[in-house]
Amino acid sequence: MRFRLMLALVAVAACGGGGGGGTDITSPPPPPPDPVATTSVSLQNSLFTPPAIVVAPAATVTFTNNDGIDHDVVFANQAITPVGVWTSGARTVAMPAARGTYSYTCTRHAGMNGTVKVE
Repeated sequence: MRFRLMLALVAVAACGGGGGGGTDITSPPPPPPDPVATTSVSLQNSLFTPPAIVVAPAATVTFTNNDGIDHDVVFANQAITPVGVWTSGARTVAMPAARGTYSYTCTRHAGMNGTVKVE
C-alpha cells in the first residue's frame, strides 16, 4: 500500500503539480480594429473614436476635441503636420497622397493612439 501511495505522489510531482515548470497559456492580443471609412475623428474620454479610419489619398481629416481638456495629435511620420495642443473644437490634418497606414498619438495621454489608412 505504501508503495502505491509513493508511486502516486511521484507521478503528481512529475506532472508539474504547482511547480514553475509548466507553460503559461495566454491569450493573443486582440486584432486591431477594422478601419472605418470617415474623415472625422472624435477625441472624447481620452480616446480617439474611431481609433482606425480609412481615407482617400490627400484627404483632410478633422479631429474634434470633445473632452474640454488639452490634447494634441502627433503622427509617427514627421512629414504629416502635427496638431498642437488644443482644448476644444476641431482641427484638420492633410493626409499624404501616398498609400499606407499612418499612426498617431496624443502625447499628453498614454494609450491614446490611432491610425489613418490611406488607400
